[in-house]
Amino acid sequence: MRLVAKVKGHSVYTFDSLPYQIEPIVIYVAFSLPIVLVGEDPMLTKMNVLQFTLSAVLGSVIACSPTKFGESKSANTLCEGLNCNVQQNSVDITQEFKIGEGKVDILFVTDNSASMSKIQAEMAARFSGFIQNLDSKRIDYRIAITTTDLAKVSSQKLVKYYSGASYITKNDSERVTLFNYAIKRNETIACENLIISMFNYYGTSFQSASDYVRNYPTTCPSSDTRGIYTANLVVSENSSSFMRDDANLNVILISNDNVRQGNAMESLDRASTFAAMMQERYPRKYWDFNSIIVKDSTCKAQQTLRTSSGQVVMNAYGPAISGGIGTEYANLSNSSARDIENNPRPRGQVLDICETNYSNHFNNIATQITDDSRMITLRCAPSSQPSVTLKSNPTSNVPFTLNGDKLIFSLGNEGLDVVVKYSCYTGPT
Repeated sequence: MRLVAKVKGHSVYTFDSLPYQIEPIVIYVAFSLPIVLVGEDPMLTKMNVLQFTLSAVLGSVIACSPTKFGESKSANTLCEGLNCNVQQNSVDITQEFKIGEGKVDILFVTDNSASMSKIQAEMAARFSGFIQNLDSKRIDYRIAITTTDLAKVSSQKLVKYYSGASYITKNDSERVTLFNYAIKRNETIACENLIISMFNYYGTSFQSASDYVRNYPTTCPSSDTRGIYTANLVVSENSSSFMRDDANLNVILISNDNVRQGNAMESLDRASTFAAMMQERYPRKYWDFNSIIVKDSTCKAQQTLRTSSGQVVMNAYGPAISGGIGTEYANLSNSSARDIENNPRPRGQVLDICETNYSNHFNNIATQITDDSRMITLRCAPSSQPSVTLKSNPTSNVPFTLNGDKLIFSLGNEGLDVVVKYSCYTGPT
């Protein structure tokens, strides 16, 4: 039977199928309006009622309908790599987890324009400490790199490591060396060498020299830095399947300029657009956006290209290469978000690119990542309260907070091996 409620000729509500389980109940219509019951018989019976009982109609139709607590997934998808007991309309999942050893996918967005080679070298020099920090906490990470050069990123989203892979993991024995080679961009060094050599030969008029004009487009990456745009392309398309469904995302942007270097920004260059994309494409993903940028005018004045003797490369108007304060990147990192315990927080950290030692930056980000790893993303939003016990003592319950498909454990429980049991709705079979 199909039930149609017509209220004075306005909207028609059809209950051909219902997404939620409703046990045999009585529904009370608490207003006196014309209601039309349409069944198999074409006759329509009008009733003016103050209280209308629908249990006889709905009870036989939906009493046995499955419970649906969100978008259903197939049993194969939910159970991949896990211990499952498949039921008619659900699966019971058993999942082991060491608190504090969560998953994170880390995307470095590096400015590869001229004047960035020393900063890239500093990143490489401090990366081993970052990896040691994550490894000591046994974080399950993937690390990928893209650049701020939109033209190049449009054709190849992620930088290829010399191993041929698009990302590195904790299982790569040469992961530090792989990263160091990849973060120090050859195109950045080649571009700086071209500019310096032309300046040394032609002086302040070097940019009008024919050999500079001829060689610059094929040697240099774009000086139009668009790190939010390129991050958006990589993340929205999940290039090379870099991002995992059950992993947090941590973006680390490094640039000594603002978005577009003073040119007009397009929609995809804006912090708000990136945040909107994440909400639309990955509404349940926990993510951070950290910016290592120029924060003030003092730091901005240092963002020039210099010769080996320390001379600033100049043109007729002043420094030929200069930086800018990373306002739009800071807007994204400072945008409002919630931490894993649902407290207000900024989306990420805004760190000083002029810091002489990047160890502190990496330590701050590693601390952020490990704190977030007290949270585990389940295969679904459970259809009932999960059970969490110690692996070593199944009778000992471990306290947690449940937020959708996320389990959050309190500080001080890191290192505990736990067993999580929960059920996921799969829909009618």
